[in-house]
Amino acid sequence: MLPYRYSLPLLAFLLALLAGGLGYFYWQDHRPKETVYDPMIIQVAHESGVDPFLIRALIWRESRFNPSIYGLAQEHGLMQVTPAVGEEWAKANKIPDFKPDDLFDPLTNIRVGTWYLSHAIKRWSQTDDPVTFALAEYNAGRTNALKWVDPADPQNHFAFLQRITYPTTRKYVEVILEKRDYYRDVLAHDRLYREFSPNATAMTQSP
Repeated sequence: MLPYRYSLPLLAFLLALLAGGLGYFYWQDHRPKETVYDPMIIQVAHESGVDPFLIRALIWRESRFNPSIYGLAQEHGLMQVTPAVGEEWAKANKIPDFKPDDLFDPLTNIRVGTWYLSHAIKRWSQTDDPVTFALAEYNAGRTNALKWVDPADPQNHFAFLQRITYPTTRKYVEVILEKRDYYRDVLAHDRLYREFSPNATAMTQSP
């Protein structure tokens, strides 16, 4: 039997070791579920040229990374894509036998949602921040986004934001941009994301 003066430090060490081990396994079981989709996000970012931090932020806002979520307007999955957009994507990419339920597949959903977002970004490429305009279009539709352009300063995203008449859409845009910047910070050294960090090669669609 160990002397008393040695047994207490040893017991404390063993308890700390046990707590650390339990903490590790707890983290493994409860780690953020969004990490499951990171390889898909990176794959689609490479395919589309869209900032993966932006894709991740949009998924977070639309579904909190729930691939099975179904919206009131028939929006499907991670990026809450409608069947109509899915059909457009399938036609443009010559995907045969597309079905709305295909949008519950995470990779397909990210591809379709990012395809739509990418086209919106390109449509606003002459503005000072295409992403701001594109996010408003993603949320409220192109018709509404066009209404919110300031005639006196059509390329100014600050003026555009102030003219958004739907408070939920304005908040939607602001929250996603904040989350994108947050991801850029916390994932800057992540093995999957570091090539896209602001210190690495900039994405063509990033502001």
